[in-house]
Amino acid sequence: MKEPPEVRRRRILELVSEGEFLRPADIASMMSVSGETVRRDLMALERSGELKRIHGGAMPPVKVTDSEPDRANRSMENPREKEEIGAAAAALVEDADTIFLDVGTTVEAAARALSATFHGIVITNSLVVGSILSDRPQVELYVLGGRVRAGEMTTYGPDALAQVRSFNANWAFLGAGGLDVRAGLTDYSSEDVAIKQLMIEKSAKTYVLAVGDKLGRVAVRHVCDLDEIRGVVTDSKASSARIKALRDAGLEVFQGGNPGELSW
Repeated sequence: MKEPPEVRRRRILELVSEGEFLRPADIASMMSVSGETVRRDLMALERSGELKRIHGGAMPPVKVTDSEPDRANRSMENPREKEEIGAAAAALVEDADTIFLDVGTTVEAAARALSATFHGIVITNSLVVGSILSDRPQVELYVLGGRVRAGEMTTYGPDALAQVRSFNANWAFLGAGGLDVRAGLTDYSSEDVAIKQLMIEKSAKTYVLAVGDKLGRVAVRHVCDLDEIRGVVTDSKASSARIKALRDAGLEVFQGGNPGELSW
Protein backbone atom coordinates (compact mmCIF):
# COMPACT_ATOMS: atom_id res chain seq x y z
CA MET A 1 0.00 0.00 0.00
CA LYS A 2 1.32 3.42 -0.96
CA GLU A 3 2.01 5.92 1.80
CA PRO A 4 -0.20 9.03 1.81
CA PRO A 5 1.72 12.07 0.53
CA GLU A 6 1.63 13.69 4.00
CA VAL A 7 3.36 10.70 5.59
CA ARG A 8 5.91 10.43 2.80
CA ARG A 9 6.75 14.13 3.05
CA ARG A 10 7.25 13.87 6.83
CA ARG A 11 9.75 11.11 6.13
CA ILE A 12 11.50 13.26 3.53
CA LEU A 13 11.85 16.09 6.06
CA GLU A 14 13.33 13.66 8.57
CA LEU A 15 15.84 12.42 5.99
CA VAL A 16 16.86 15.92 4.95
CA SER A 17 17.20 16.99 8.58
CA GLU A 18 19.44 14.03 9.35
CA GLY A 19 21.54 14.21 6.20
CA GLU A 20 21.41 18.00 5.77
CA PHE A 21 21.79 17.69 1.98
CA LEU A 22 20.21 15.00 -0.18
CA ARG A 23 19.75 14.52 -3.92
CA PRO A 24 16.31 13.57 -5.24
CA ALA A 25 17.71 10.29 -6.55
CA ASP A 26 18.97 9.42 -3.06
CA ILE A 27 15.56 10.14 -1.55
CA ALA A 28 13.79 8.12 -4.26
CA SER A 29 16.06 5.15 -3.63
CA MET A 30 15.68 5.26 0.15
CA MET A 31 11.91 5.56 -0.03
CA SER A 32 11.33 3.25 -3.03
CA VAL A 33 9.38 5.83 -5.01
CA SER A 34 9.89 7.43 -8.41
CA GLY A 35 12.01 10.48 -9.04
CA GLU A 36 8.92 12.33 -10.27
CA THR A 37 7.14 11.63 -6.98
CA VAL A 38 10.11 13.00 -5.05
CA ARG A 39 10.22 16.08 -7.27
CA ARG A 40 6.54 16.82 -6.55
CA ASP A 41 7.08 16.27 -2.84
CA LEU A 42 10.09 18.60 -2.73
CA MET A 43 8.18 21.32 -4.57
CA ALA A 44 5.29 21.02 -2.10
CA LEU A 45 7.63 21.14 0.90
CA GLU A 46 9.43 24.18 -0.49
CA ARG A 47 6.12 25.98 -1.01
CA SER A 48 5.26 25.34 2.62
CA GLY A 49 8.67 26.67 3.73
CA GLU A 50 9.74 23.40 5.31
CA LEU A 51 12.82 22.85 3.14
CA LYS A 52 14.85 24.62 0.49
CA ARG A 53 15.57 23.18 -2.92
CA ILE A 54 18.99 24.04 -4.33
CA HIS A 55 20.78 22.90 -7.46
CA GLY A 56 20.96 19.12 -7.33
CA GLY A 57 19.24 18.56 -4.01
CA ALA A 58 17.40 19.74 -0.93
CA MET A 59 18.43 21.18 2.42
CA PRO A 60 16.64 22.42 5.55
CA PRO A 61 15.41 26.04 5.35
CA VAL A 62 17.77 28.82 6.36
CA LYS A 63 17.49 29.88 10.00
CA VAL A 64 18.94 33.31 10.70
CA THR A 65 20.65 34.04 14.01
CA ASP A 66 20.65 37.71 14.93
CA SER A 67 22.71 37.80 18.13
CA GLU A 68 26.33 36.92 18.77
CA PRO A 69 27.44 35.25 22.01
CA ASP A 70 29.77 37.47 24.00
CA ARG A 71 33.50 37.10 23.64
CA ALA A 72 34.00 35.52 27.08
CA ASN A 73 31.70 32.64 26.18
CA ARG A 74 33.05 32.24 22.65
CA SER A 75 36.63 32.02 23.90
CA MET A 76 35.73 28.93 25.96
CA GLU A 77 33.91 27.06 23.19
CA ASN A 78 35.49 24.32 21.03
CA PRO A 79 39.14 24.89 22.02
CA ARG A 80 40.43 21.68 20.44
CA GLU A 81 38.55 22.28 17.20
CA LYS A 82 39.93 25.82 16.98
CA GLU A 83 43.47 24.52 17.51
CA GLU A 84 42.94 22.07 14.64
CA ILE A 85 41.70 24.83 12.38
CA GLY A 86 44.49 27.20 13.37
CA ALA A 87 47.16 24.60 12.64
CA ALA A 88 45.58 23.71 9.29
CA ALA A 89 45.37 27.36 8.23
CA ALA A 90 48.93 28.10 9.30
CA ALA A 91 50.16 25.10 7.30
CA LEU A 92 48.91 26.75 4.10
CA VAL A 93 51.14 29.79 4.56
CA GLU A 94 54.66 30.28 3.18
CA ASP A 95 57.18 31.87 5.53
CA ALA A 96 57.39 35.19 3.64
CA ASP A 97 53.69 35.64 2.84
CA THR A 98 51.55 38.66 3.60
CA ILE A 99 48.40 37.78 5.55
CA PHE A 100 45.23 39.51 6.63
CA LEU A 101 44.04 38.03 9.92
CA ASP A 102 40.49 39.03 10.72
CA VAL A 103 38.86 38.85 14.14
CA GLY A 104 37.54 36.03 16.29
CA THR A 105 38.80 33.29 18.55
CA THR A 106 39.34 30.84 15.68
CA VAL A 107 41.49 33.37 13.82
CA GLU A 108 43.44 33.90 17.03
CA ALA A 109 44.23 30.18 17.01
CA ALA A 110 45.70 30.59 13.51
CA ALA A 111 47.92 33.41 14.75
CA ARG A 112 49.22 31.20 17.56
CA ALA A 113 49.91 28.40 15.08
CA LEU A 114 52.03 30.39 12.63
CA SER A 115 55.35 28.66 12.13
CA ALA A 116 58.33 29.78 14.20
CA THR A 117 60.07 30.40 10.87
CA PHE A 118 57.34 32.70 9.56
CA HIS A 119 58.83 36.12 8.81
CA GLY A 120 56.19 37.66 6.60
CA ILE A 121 53.68 40.47 7.13
CA VAL A 122 50.51 40.22 9.21
CA ILE A 123 47.79 42.86 9.08
CA THR A 124 44.99 42.55 11.61
CA ASN A 125 42.17 44.48 13.24
CA SER A 126 42.27 42.15 16.25
CA LEU A 127 44.03 43.52 19.30
CA VAL A 128 44.31 39.93 20.57
CA VAL A 129 46.07 38.76 17.41
CA GLY A 130 48.35 41.76 17.75
CA SER A 131 49.19 40.73 21.30
CA ILE A 132 49.83 37.12 20.27
CA LEU A 133 52.35 38.16 17.61
CA SER A 134 53.82 41.22 19.32
CA ASP A 135 56.79 39.32 20.80
CA ARG A 136 57.88 37.86 17.45
CA PRO A 137 60.32 40.43 16.00
CA GLN A 138 60.71 38.50 12.75
CA VAL A 139 57.02 39.12 11.96
CA GLU A 140 56.23 42.50 10.39
CA LEU A 141 53.04 43.22 12.31
CA TYR A 142 50.46 45.90 11.58
CA VAL A 143 47.53 46.37 13.94
CA LEU A 144 44.88 48.50 12.27
CA GLY A 145 44.04 51.69 14.07
CA GLY A 146 40.49 52.90 14.49
CA ARG A 147 37.70 52.84 16.99
CA VAL A 148 37.75 49.89 19.39
CA ARG A 149 34.61 47.74 19.41
CA ALA A 150 33.59 47.52 23.05
CA GLY A 151 34.08 44.07 24.57
CA GLU A 152 35.48 42.55 21.38
CA MET A 153 39.13 43.72 21.32
CA THR A 154 38.79 44.71 17.65
CA THR A 155 39.11 47.92 15.67
CA TYR A 156 36.90 49.29 12.92
CA GLY A 157 35.91 52.44 11.08
CA PRO A 158 37.31 54.65 8.30
CA ASP A 159 40.85 54.73 9.71
CA ALA A 160 41.03 50.93 9.78
CA LEU A 161 39.56 50.64 6.29
CA ALA A 162 42.04 53.18 4.90
CA GLN A 163 44.92 51.11 6.25
CA VAL A 164 43.54 47.88 4.74
CA ARG A 165 43.46 49.61 1.34
CA SER A 166 47.20 50.29 1.55
CA PHE A 167 48.07 46.55 1.52
CA ASN A 168 47.88 43.68 -0.93
CA ALA A 169 47.99 40.25 0.70
CA ASN A 170 48.56 36.66 -0.35
CA TRP A 171 45.93 35.45 2.10
CA ALA A 172 42.93 36.63 4.05
CA PHE A 173 41.86 34.36 6.90
CA LEU A 174 38.42 35.41 8.08
CA GLY A 175 36.24 34.47 11.01
CA ALA A 176 32.55 33.82 10.47
CA GLY A 177 29.18 34.13 12.11
CA GLY A 178 28.01 31.51 9.65
CA LEU A 179 28.79 29.94 6.28
CA ASP A 180 25.99 28.53 4.15
CA VAL A 181 25.81 27.36 0.53
CA ARG A 182 22.82 29.61 -0.13
CA ALA A 183 23.49 32.63 2.11
CA GLY A 184 27.29 32.69 1.71
CA LEU A 185 29.53 34.16 4.41
CA THR A 186 27.61 36.01 7.11
CA ASP A 187 28.40 37.78 10.37
CA TYR A 188 26.83 39.94 13.07
CA SER A 189 28.55 43.33 13.19
CA SER A 190 28.32 45.80 10.32
CA GLU A 191 31.70 47.20 11.40
CA ASP A 192 33.36 43.79 11.05
CA VAL A 193 31.57 43.12 7.75
CA ALA A 194 33.05 46.21 6.09
CA ILE A 195 36.59 45.19 6.98
CA LYS A 196 36.06 41.58 5.91
CA GLN A 197 34.76 42.72 2.53
CA LEU A 198 37.79 44.93 1.95
CA MET A 199 40.23 42.21 3.06
CA ILE A 200 38.62 39.88 0.52
CA GLU A 201 39.07 42.50 -2.19
CA LYS A 202 42.72 43.11 -1.31
CA SER A 203 43.89 39.50 -1.01
CA ALA A 204 44.74 36.87 -3.61
CA LYS A 205 43.08 34.04 -1.67
CA THR A 206 40.43 34.15 1.04
CA TYR A 207 39.70 31.28 3.40
CA VAL A 208 37.04 31.23 6.08
CA LEU A 209 38.07 29.68 9.41
CA ALA A 210 34.99 28.14 10.98
CA VAL A 211 34.26 25.39 13.49
CA GLY A 212 31.86 22.78 12.18
CA ASP A 213 28.79 24.11 13.96
CA LYS A 214 29.02 27.35 11.93
CA LEU A 215 28.65 25.48 8.64
CA GLY A 216 25.05 25.86 7.56
CA ARG A 217 24.46 28.69 10.03
CA VAL A 218 23.31 32.10 8.78
CA ALA A 219 24.05 35.27 10.76
CA VAL A 220 22.09 38.45 10.27
CA ARG A 221 24.55 40.39 8.06
CA HIS A 222 25.75 39.32 4.61
CA VAL A 223 29.50 39.52 3.94
CA CYS A 224 29.84 37.88 0.52
CA ASP A 225 28.66 35.08 -1.73
CA LEU A 226 30.63 31.85 -1.89
CA ASP A 227 32.19 32.69 -5.25
CA GLU A 228 34.16 35.50 -3.60
CA ILE A 229 36.14 33.15 -1.35
CA ARG A 230 38.53 30.33 -2.20
CA GLY A 231 37.77 27.91 0.58
CA VAL A 232 37.08 26.93 4.16
CA VAL A 233 39.19 25.52 6.96
CA THR A 234 37.16 23.59 9.51
CA ASP A 235 37.67 20.91 12.16
CA SER A 236 37.74 17.12 11.99
CA LYS A 237 34.26 16.78 13.52
CA ALA A 238 32.47 18.95 10.97
CA SER A 239 29.44 17.43 9.25
CA SER A 240 30.42 15.46 6.15
CA ALA A 241 27.14 16.47 4.50
CA ARG A 242 27.82 20.17 5.09
CA ILE A 243 31.37 19.77 3.78
CA LYS A 244 30.13 17.99 0.67
CA ALA A 245 27.61 20.74 0.00
CA LEU A 246 30.37 23.38 0.20
CA ARG A 247 32.65 21.38 -2.08
CA ASP A 248 29.81 20.86 -4.55
CA ALA A 249 29.41 24.64 -4.52
CA GLY A 250 33.02 24.99 -5.69
CA LEU A 251 34.93 25.67 -2.46
CA GLU A 252 38.11 24.01 -1.27
CA VAL A 253 37.55 22.58 2.19
CA PHE A 254 40.39 21.67 4.54
CA GLN A 255 39.83 19.79 7.78
CA GLY A 256 42.36 19.97 10.59
CA GLY A 257 43.16 17.19 13.00
CA ASN A 258 45.13 14.80 10.80
CA PRO A 259 48.77 14.61 11.95
CA GLY A 260 51.21 15.61 9.23
CA GLU A 261 48.66 16.37 6.56
CA LEU A 262 45.48 18.18 5.74
CA SER A 263 42.31 16.44 4.70
CA TRP A 264 40.79 17.78 1.49
